[in-house]
Amino acid sequence: MRDYFAASLWRRAGLRINETEKLDVKDWRPDLGVDGRLHLDGRVILLAPQVEQRLRAYLDVRDRRWPLTANPHLFITQFTARRISPVTSAWVNKTLGMTAQSIREDRILDEARESGGDVRRLCALFGVSVGTALRYTATLGHPGLTEVNIHLRRPPQ
Repeated sequence: MRDYFAASLWRRAGLRINETEKLDVKDWRPDLGVDGRLHLDGRVILLAPQVEQRLRAYLDVRDRRWPLTANPHLFITQFTARRISPVTSAWVNKTLGMTAQSIREDRILDEARESGGDVRRLCALFGVSVGTALRYTATLGHPGLTEVNIHLRRPPQ
């Protein structure tokens, strides 16, 4: 459950690995609106309904498995449950089977494509600078990527 929720969070919310490590149980604030929201370093991250459902399910499992833990971090393991330290980036990447950064980059590229290259939206959603958002939107009209997309979408013969 935890790993599934974690992958969902990285894929849909595009969190950085260091943001994931620092997430605290209290960063989730469902009391501040209809949608679940993560409050992280001055940034509010709206959670898709599916991600919020997985978060609720994960927190139920977390509370049942480690009811007496003093660890305030959202993600804990059998080792960190006995401490107050966060999970490590090595744990995050091992859990995913790939780097969290690659999932984040893929998510930002998807959003750049879906939003038609809306730089302001990329900055707001992912906490990136304008320069970083422009690098992602620069891929939109790239002929090599268009050819790949056309090739991948061609019906099988």
